[in-house]
Parts: sequence; C-alpha cells; structure tokens
Amino acid sequence: MTSASMPAGSLQRSRRISTAAGGALTVVLAAAACGSDNGEYEASADGGSLSTYTCEPQNLQPGNNTENCGSRVLQQLFTGLTEVDYETYEAQPAMASDWETEDQVVWTFELSDEYTFHNGDPVTAQTFVDTWNWVVDPDNAQATANFHDKFLGYEDVVNGDAEEMEGVRAVDDYTLEIELVEPFGQLPIVLTYNGFYPMPDVAFEDMDAFQNSPIGNGRYQMDGEWVRDTEINMNRYEEWPGEDPGSPERIEWRIYSDIETAYLDVQAGELDILGEVPPSRIAQVEEDFGDNYSQNESSRFVYIGLPTYQEDWEDVDLRRALSMAMDREEINEQIFEGAMTPAYGILPPILPMSRNDACEYCDFDPEQAAELYEEAGGPSEFTMYTDVGTGHNEYVEAIANQWMANLPIDDITFQSLEFAQYLDLHDSGDVTGPYRLGWLLAYPSAQYAMEPLYTSDAASNYAGYSSEEFDNAIREANFADADDADELYQAAEEQLLEDLPVLPLFFQDYFIVHTDRVDNVYSDLSSYVRVEDVDVLE
Repeated sequence: MTSASMPAGSLQRSRRISTAAGGALTVVLAAAACGSDNGEYEASADGGSLSTYTCEPQNLQPGNNTENCGSRVLQQLFTGLTEVDYETYEAQPAMASDWETEDQVVWTFELSDEYTFHNGDPVTAQTFVDTWNWVVDPDNAQATANFHDKFLGYEDVVNGDAEEMEGVRAVDDYTLEIELVEPFGQLPIVLTYNGFYPMPDVAFEDMDAFQNSPIGNGRYQMDGEWVRDTEINMNRYEEWPGEDPGSPERIEWRIYSDIETAYLDVQAGELDILGEVPPSRIAQVEEDFGDNYSQNESSRFVYIGLPTYQEDWEDVDLRRALSMAMDREEINEQIFEGAMTPAYGILPPILPMSRNDACEYCDFDPEQAAELYEEAGGPSEFTMYTDVGTGHNEYVEAIANQWMANLPIDDITFQSLEFAQYLDLHDSGDVTGPYRLGWLLAYPSAQYAMEPLYTSDAASNYAGYSSEEFDNAIREANFADADDADELYQAAEEQLLEDLPVLPLFFQDYFIVHTDRVDNVYSDLSSYVRVEDVDVLE
C-alpha cells in the first residue's frame, strides 16, 4: 500500500529486531527489549492509555483507503474475515472461524456469530455481501474496488449490467460463499486487507459522516470524531470476542505534519511512540533514546515513479537512462549512512523469490545513460514531486543533482504537498514529472508487491503503466499453485524491469523510538507499530 513517510539512517545491525528467515516468506518479529528497566515497572492493570504518531489519513473509509496513514487506524477499528498471523505471516481465522475449497474457485467461509459492530448491530454473511457490492459499485468510486476483481460478477457490476456480484453469496446468516472467475489460492491472505472489512448499514446512509467516526467491529472503537490534522482517539471494545484483545485500554493517534516535531515530542515525553524516525535523527537515535529504540525490517519498497501517461515519459529508453544515472550506493552512503538496501529489483528481500541483481538498468552507468537520454529526446527541464514533512526532500534532491550532473538536464524544480493532497494530485492525473513514493505489503505476497501497483487501470497505478505482457504474466503467477509460483512472479518482475514505469531506489528498515511509559513495541512487515500489543507501564 502506498506509504507516506520514510525514515532512514545508520544503526548497528545488532540492534535489528527482525530478520529474514532463511529464505522463508516469514519475517521474525521479536519484540525489542524496549524501554526502561522493566524490573521497576508492571503493566497497567486496566491496560492504560498510550499516544502514538500518525500522519493525516486521506480518508477513513475501509473500501477507499490505500495508504498507511489511515490503514494503521482502520486495522484497530475493524476485523475482517481473516487476519495476518504476525509470527508466521499466514492467514489465520478472524471473523471466519474456518474456510474450505475444493478447486480454489468456490470458497466457503464459516463466520463466528459472536461479532457485533460497535453500535451493537450483528455482523453477518449478508453484511459482507452488502459491503463488497457497495465498494465495487462505480457510483461510489472506492479506491479498493478493483481488489474484488477476481469475484465472479465484478465486471458486470462495474459495467452497469448488474447491481450485485454473482460470486458473493450469503448461504445463511453465518455462511459466506465466494466464487471466483478463476483459481486463486491466495484468497485467504488477500482478505486480510482493509478493502474487505465489513461496514454496518448506517455507513451507507451517509458515508461522509461515517468516516468522521467509523463504526467498526474491531478491537477498538472510536472515542469522538476524527479531528482533522489533530487526533483520532479510540478505546478498547470490551465486547470484542476475538482471542487477542487489545492490551492498552486507550489509543490516542496524534496527527503530525512534521515528523521532526513528533521526534522531539517523544524526547519531551509528550508522545509515547514514533514508528518512523526521520533521516536526520537516525545517527543520534541511540544517544537520544538509549534502550528506547529499535530497528525493524519491513517490506517497504521506495521508488521514483514516472507518469508514463505524459508524453515526456513515454519512451522506455528515457526511463532506463534516468535509472542508470542514479547512483543508489552513493545516496545510501551519503544520506542514509549505509542503512538502506539499494534496490536492484521490485520484490522486497523478505519474499523468497526476491533477487538483488534482477534489474539490468539499475547499475550506475552515466555515460550510457547520457547517450540514451539524448537519443530519446529527454526534457531539459521538469518538475519532481514529493510529500512534505516526512524527510524525503533530501534524497529526492540528491537524485535530481545526480541527474543534472550526468544527463543533459538544465533545471529541475520541486513541488511538495501534504501527503493526502499529494495522493489527490496522483488520483487526478496531474503529475507531470518524476515522483517519489513507497509501497508496503499489506499482506505477505509477491502478488501484492506488483499487481495493485502495475496492472492496467489498477487504483494505485499512479505511473499509468499498461502492459499486456505484464498483465498476462501476473495472472499466470496468480493462477499457479503456490509451490510453482515463484519463477512466474519473477517473470512478471522481469517485465517490469524491462519497462521501468518506476525506478527502484531502496528497501528500508523502520526505526521506532518511545518513552519509558511503554514496552513491547515493535512493527510488522507493513511498518505498522502493533499498538494493540504494546504494554503501558505503571
């Protein structure tokens, strides 16, 4: 999912608390020995209250959110059919107590009858039918609608030939049947995504009002309304029937436009947790926080995208030239003090089929780059785009300086926006030059690393990339049995690296700092601090 902010820097690798495990799909997430001398403290008897950082969400509609500012909040407010096991990164039961399929086309999910929305309304199989049909209705313009495109009848709804998807059926109150257009063995892990969360009937009466104070069925419920640019508060929902209720009684999400301010607030004890330390602070984080920091591996892929829908960026040789004119190693050493992993592919290292030499056009070759750029008629002036307040400007400007030094480019200007407005600019197709973005795995799959970002007309395909070869390659990989899929996903990646709609930059770790008030602070592969597991200390 599109990621708003990106910390970076240097740290001794002995401080890393998550490491790739022997080529397996999983990431080991050991809770750091965070905080003060825990022998002097005990967890709060009622769970206590904590405050944690977030950026301003684009929205809080489950079916319309594809960025991490809102998704980290929605994960606490809602429970889907399945959820990710954060030890194995496999799908585990949530609202669905179990599921079965004989052909990977027709799936039957048995739902628990114990879940209710926070207003007391029951959550049934029909709830999911109604929610998903509303999300895919083109009149509602939901960003995650195309995540449902494998459901039988999706195209009929989108094209206006049907009001509901044929393949989503409530067999009875607590039995949901899903029929797909083709076999897809990864369905249970895909259904962990927030685009599949259920919504109550009241949501459809006034969606704008609903997202001001979402009524979910998750571990936590809203306390008041979302105060734009300020805060989102929630309390533990004591009637939640799941096996692992939230540890804190209350979570206060503090919204910051400047991550440097958040860092200083943690130092001052005004904010308990910051999961995205800014680049300028990494070198001093141990001095500033002692044991109250940790380094966490993530799936985050940072890239420079090119708006291929603009005439200036249609030529593939031009895009290859820009990639070869970037010295990723130099940026990593000079700006991040070697803490990032320069990207020579699309698939993050935590996935077993990832390769560190997949990209032919990612090796630094300024002479060849200059020849290609000139032959392609690359522009001598253009604008680069990024979001503000989260530490990206320094490395974006470093890339621009490399391009101007290595290519026949006279001037590069910059346009920076708050993240929500930044995504709106992409959604409207008004980006005219290279742009910075990141992508995190919302669930652990090579399918998610590529399909939502690069398939034709995908909601997060901000590059406007369209390739029949890639679309076919990713479909073939999705269709295959899991044991046979790795090489097929690599083939899809190779097509991307030939076309380069985005220029791989680096994969990153996330750095967390926190106060003495909290312990058991760690993040998952999507970089989200698992706030529901944090212990508030007395």
